[in-house]
Amino acid sequence: MTFARARANVPRCPAMSEIDPLDALADAGARRLEALDPATRRARGVVHTPAAIARYVARAIADAPGTLVDPACGPGVFVAACIEAHGSARRAIGMDVDPAAIAEAAAVVGPRAEARGWSLELRTGNTLAAPLVERGPLVIVGNPPWAGRTANAGAAYTDALLADFRRDAAGAPLGERKIGVLSDDYVRFLRWACEQLRRPQGGALAMVTSASFLDGPVHRGMRARLLRWFATIDLVDLGGSALVAKEGGVRDENVFGVRPGVVITVARRPAGHPEDRDGEVRVAALRGARADKLDALDRGALDFVPLAPAAPLARFVPARDVGPAYARWPPLPALLPFHREGVQTNRDELCVDADRARLDARLDAFARGEAWPGKAGVPSAHYDPRAAAAALTRARAAGETVVRRLAYRPGDDRFACLVRGPCHRPRLDLLAAMDRSVRALLTVRKDRGERAWAHFGATPHPVDNCWLSSRSSCRTRAFPTHRPDGVPNLDAAAVRAWAGFVPEPVALSDYVLGVLAAASYRARYDDALRADYPRIPPPPDRAAFDALSAAGSAVAAALSAPPQGGAHVVIGHRVLASDALEAAVRACDVAYRTVDRH
Repeated sequence: MTFARARANVPRCPAMSEIDPLDALADAGARRLEALDPATRRARGVVHTPAAIARYVARAIADAPGTLVDPACGPGVFVAACIEAHGSARRAIGMDVDPAAIAEAAAVVGPRAEARGWSLELRTGNTLAAPLVERGPLVIVGNPPWAGRTANAGAAYTDALLADFRRDAAGAPLGERKIGVLSDDYVRFLRWACEQLRRPQGGALAMVTSASFLDGPVHRGMRARLLRWFATIDLVDLGGSALVAKEGGVRDENVFGVRPGVVITVARRPAGHPEDRDGEVRVAALRGARADKLDALDRGALDFVPLAPAAPLARFVPARDVGPAYARWPPLPALLPFHREGVQTNRDELCVDADRARLDARLDAFARGEAWPGKAGVPSAHYDPRAAAAALTRARAAGETVVRRLAYRPGDDRFACLVRGPCHRPRLDLLAAMDRSVRALLTVRKDRGERAWAHFGATPHPVDNCWLSSRSSCRTRAFPTHRPDGVPNLDAAAVRAWAGFVPEPVALSDYVLGVLAAASYRARYDDALRADYPRIPPPPDRAAFDALSAAGSAVAAALSAPPQGGAHVVIGHRVLASDALEAAVRACDVAYRTVDRH
């Protein structure tokens, strides 16, 4: 690809030499954000990089030889920091899609580079469209776009590169139906950087990105490749995720003001690095106030701890050893293959109500175009109020079931309009499965929170995806007893190999519920349960299976009854007052001990 090149050797401004270039760039970054309209800012994922982060990155790779490259340089804060931190002059390349940002970099960083003897080349264009043609080792730095939706889908070069991240450590395709997070801009930039460094001369990278890849189950292939491609990986986990529950009222501030957590990745690849063994990984975590985090970076006050990422997830976070047995147990989807995330209306003010008559009246008014409550009257890229009203009218005319019972929250069943249009994601195959099921087991795939893991439940109704938690990183998943076609929802071969017999689907669901409800199971495997779907221990014999299944059935019954009593039971991220549920959960723990002893 041909880039437009901006001159870095612009006439030197006498006043500029007296200004710290990072301070000047901080001002330029702030002005740049103010000048961009909100839509462009979101689409490009532009954030302002604090000087402390740029200085830390510059120091972290100061001893790495090679051409310095920032693939999304903006006004040039990382290049400026490296010019100040590195003792000897070197070559630097800055690239960005925004001509105004490149002009800022030329005006502010250019004179400093010239004064220090650096060769600085600035280019305007799409970095991800092509490989970097540059000889020798590279040192790649920067803070790629924080765009929620990539503007680079369809870029042939990086689309091809992403295939590596979509396979697990053994090279098999990931089994997930949804892998869109592996197309995020930061993933693309990180993959681009990795490919440029996979040259015989090697090099290093120091990039600031979303921290979601540290422990996301879908990112396991990405972590596996990073382990093989680099000899050492240092991670500075800056936290700040809006998706993580806070404990004790302590706020963990984000250094950029974005929703995902932030991490600085510093990875080194020596010349001739073999890709037949995993590299070493360390992590240092900073939590608390934004100012304190930036101060710790400036002071270098970081305590790194070594990690031992283990297959199949190879998580880049500290993990408690749960022993070898847990890894041998089958994950829940291997036993109960059909599962879906719960219903997502996006418009509860229209679609959900505790009173059936009130909901019907509201839907009548909506269909006539008379009343569009809350977000029901706000058009968006994925929603047209008039089209939704027409869809509701058609569904009624066709005799479809428009209103159903919905497990809305623990102990709180409501009525809901689950018609596509008014309802954003009615999960039609889940509705079909629930029509043929006795009930559904409820749990989650992962939990980035800090509270004790307690994600278990059951319901005979379709379930809202916020039943266990309202956080998007911890959505409720339903495992019905039967599939949409009415076939029992179990893998008979997998179940027989696991238990030695094939039980009825309801009994199997209740056994799993009994395991998840057992306090000793949840406490012992809390860390592993946060990482991926629960793994289920096999029963030592039929008697132990029947006892734990009966205890799980009692939990399901208590959850279906109106909550009453003084005992408080934690379900997901909620508290339910129910003496019957508390007794059933205690019975699960007693029954589980027989399984645990084996």
